Amino acid sequence: MIFLPQSINNTVQDLMVDAFETLKNPNNSELKISELLATKPILEQVFNLVKTTGFYEVEDNLNLIKALTIDLENDNAEDALYHTWATMVNNMNTVQSQEKFNAKFALFVPVVLKK
Repeated sequence: MIFLPQSINNTVQDLMVDAFETLKNPNNSELKISELLATKPILEQVFNLVKTTGFYEVEDNLNLIKALTIDLENDNAEDALYHTWATMVNNMNTVQSQEKFNAKFALFVPVVLKK
């Protein structure tokens, strides 16, 4: 796995916290599409920051992004967005370091923005 440069990695980490804090709702455990859409400005910041590094063009990363962006058959945009976010969260739960977490998060950003 390719890692982001340290200064960008730190900023991505801060923005990542902002994205997940936006979704934090102690009164409701069910995630709503409108809540996911509220993270778009934060994810756009991550995308604009990371795209300058060439991270999204690294061959391994590009292949993963292409695999993740395959549209789901018979799903509407909301279902596709929810599925992408849930896949991202499942992947985030398997990483064993903050750097890997940030790198995987950065890979999912263009996918979530596309949905």
